[in-house]
Amino acid sequence: QEESPPAAAAAAAASSSPTGDDDATIAQAFQAVEQLVNVFGFPYDVANDAVSACGTDIQTCYNHILNNGGEDHGGPVTPIEDCPHVARHVLVSPASLCIDQSCSHHAAVDRDEQQRATGGLKAVTGDDGSGSCPPGENWICLHCGATRCSRYVNGHAAAHYDRTKADAALEKERADRMKNGTSGGTDDDEDEDQHDLAGHCIAVSLADLSVWCYECNAYLKDPRLEAITKQLERLKFPDDTAPAADGSHTTDGDETNDEAENDGHASDQSSDDNDGGIPPGASYCEGLGFAIVKEEHIKRPNTLEEMAEFILSEDCKSIAILAGAGMSKASGIPDFRSAGGMYDTLQPELLTANEVEREAMRVDPTTVFEKGMFMQNPLPCLELKRSFILGTKEAKWKATIAHRFMELLHQKTGKLTRLYTQNIDGLEGQCKTLPRERVVPVHGSMDRAACEYCSEEADHGQFCEDVRRNIKDISRQDASAPLESSLIPCKTCTYAGVKPAIVLFRSSLPEEFFRRVVDDIPTVDLLIVVGTSLTVAPANSLVYRVPPTAVRFIVNNEAVGERLGIQYGDDSRRDFFAQGFCDDVFLDLICHLDWLDDLAKLADELPESSKALLEDRLAVMSLDEKEDEQVGIVT
Repeated sequence: QEESPPAAAAAAAASSSPTGDDDATIAQAFQAVEQLVNVFGFPYDVANDAVSACGTDIQTCYNHILNNGGEDHGGPVTPIEDCPHVARHVLVSPASLCIDQSCSHHAAVDRDEQQRATGGLKAVTGDDGSGSCPPGENWICLHCGATRCSRYVNGHAAAHYDRTKADAALEKERADRMKNGTSGGTDDDEDEDQHDLAGHCIAVSLADLSVWCYECNAYLKDPRLEAITKQLERLKFPDDTAPAADGSHTTDGDETNDEAENDGHASDQSSDDNDGGIPPGASYCEGLGFAIVKEEHIKRPNTLEEMAEFILSEDCKSIAILAGAGMSKASGIPDFRSAGGMYDTLQPELLTANEVEREAMRVDPTTVFEKGMFMQNPLPCLELKRSFILGTKEAKWKATIAHRFMELLHQKTGKLTRLYTQNIDGLEGQCKTLPRERVVPVHGSMDRAACEYCSEEADHGQFCEDVRRNIKDISRQDASAPLESSLIPCKTCTYAGVKPAIVLFRSSLPEEFFRRVVDDIPTVDLLIVVGTSLTVAPANSLVYRVPPTAVRFIVNNEAVGERLGIQYGDDSRRDFFAQGFCDDVFLDLICHLDWLDDLAKLADELPESSKALLEDRLAVMSLDEKEDEQVGIVT
């Protein structure tokens, strides 16, 4: 059989290592190439060359590709927390930061330096020495405060680092000459400490507020950076202020107040997409490349009772919901990521795989659900999902009170525009009066089946039966399961690509998500955020895509989304936080909406914990009614 492209690329990458024949080395090379291809979107040959040149460190390979002209398609990054350069090279004051400055490269360097520094990947026209670069992503140097354009414009941020690093080396050489009377250097530790050679190595992006260290070649996460990123958040999501005469933004009161009001909204509209029109009342930030719209908010609900009144009012016509794992917690669905979960207890030796594939799973258990692995060998994914697939078909887990709230919201008001769920459990499908077209499963759904090769939808019932007959039970609880797994071919294309219609790691999200967001979000009056950490993009973008007039209702155990512009506390003008378990909060809200009798009719269809919660509430309310009747009789 012809070797698949990922396996061939990984083998080629591993062969460059002295220990290329070692299973662990091959597995790590396989993973590195797969991640560069499927996460970051680089071609196989480019990814393979990078791994051959740099080893298996993803960040090093990523930067190697970009520095050699590769096109960036995006992808996740892991910041480091121990950068040794923060103390010396983060010198700017948060109060001095300004986000509406263009690249100042031309004003700061001479013509010769300009010609040496135009190394951006795209070499955008407009770098003519006129005093500025074209609008685009800019970075602020946290050593000196200079604003420079990114590698996607003309690369002046990196050029600034290179120049200051070279200047630092020259300064040290001069000092060495003065000290020793020669052209040679010195190895004294004290001298090294006095002459830091890192240059201006730390900068912050005005696009996403990420902080990068050129010396460490990595993004940073450090408590000492929080004052800077919080100030930039205030500038990026400002309150009702106008730009000052010097181009900076002013706020009322203390600029370092963590609870600054958030009236503005930054729409993600790059200069490439901008049609030139800026809405009335908006100010255009050249450094960020978008318009900040300032509009008056409606009165924010401050209690669940007021939230119920708002939902039923004429001010609220369109409601969108963004749901995460917290919404399904009461159903008892097994947890994958926590201690004792599937990833933590994964035993690759039980799966139908070769030793290289098993070693890749040991290194990173999520490999079993990666697209590249599935296309090469679909059996481990199906074996691990077998009980989940069959349990979904048998309705082993039931929709919670939170799910039933969504159903009642549509049924009673007709205002539910869309439910965007990040869960793959398909529990919303049990809500029979909630139309399927009202739900967008952002990461796919277990209650459907499709082929990963041809994308043709498969009959879900037949797929579940095929899984029952063809896929072994690694838990050994189903005596009827086969002892060995066999492939399940697609009836359309004949390849063994049929699986639950979920989005595998390293795959694109469904086109429906992007299409619906464009249609739905601009007219939303209320966004309900349910049981999600708001850390997964692009689903979390709904938080700042809704209009600035929209109310945002957060139901979660802890505060989330502050980096996305959500404000907590009494000063917040449009964000209402109901802290607690999702079922508890929505049961209270259902009571305020006077829908408890409707929910009671669904009691037998709830999971045991949700049913018990409902019965307790019904008992308390029945007792209260009896007490009220007795008081009335006495009166």
